Amino acid sequence: MAKVGYGSLYGIFCGIVTVILAVLFAYKSFQPVMHLRPEPPTEFLDMHPGWTTAQRRTEERLARAYWQSAIKLSRGVFTFGDRLPDQPSDVFSIDTNAYPSAVESAAAARLRYWRNLQKVWTNPEVWRKSYEWRIDWLTRGNAY
Repeated sequence: MAKVGYGSLYGIFCGIVTVILAVLFAYKSFQPVMHLRPEPPTEFLDMHPGWTTAQRRTEERLARAYWQSAIKLSRGVFTFGDRLPDQPSDVFSIDTNAYPSAVESAAAARLRYWRNLQKVWTNPEVWRKSYEWRIDWLTRGNAY
């Protein structure tokens, strides 16, 4: 029978502690993240029945461009559950020459789509949950 000494018990203990720490690190690093869905909800599109077909097409392109801007906004500035400010963020912008509004000025269209975004922002059906490997918790402290 092999004799178990201090060295081998210490090695087993260090191995168990290492495995536990690795599992805890992995558990803490694999975090749920909420992202806006790729398709805008109908509440965001805001189509009016009085618009012509051309206006609807133009406004749908404009709305989709602003939705792509909102997706970028949701990945870096605001997250699910945040209250959006009254005025649009600088990130919430598009090339107004490439996507002109068919019914109003560029500033008015931006503000209108910002208001639409505020309406749908806290709706869980507009978001999708995924899990990502993130280790930023090491540097941000206990803020979360």
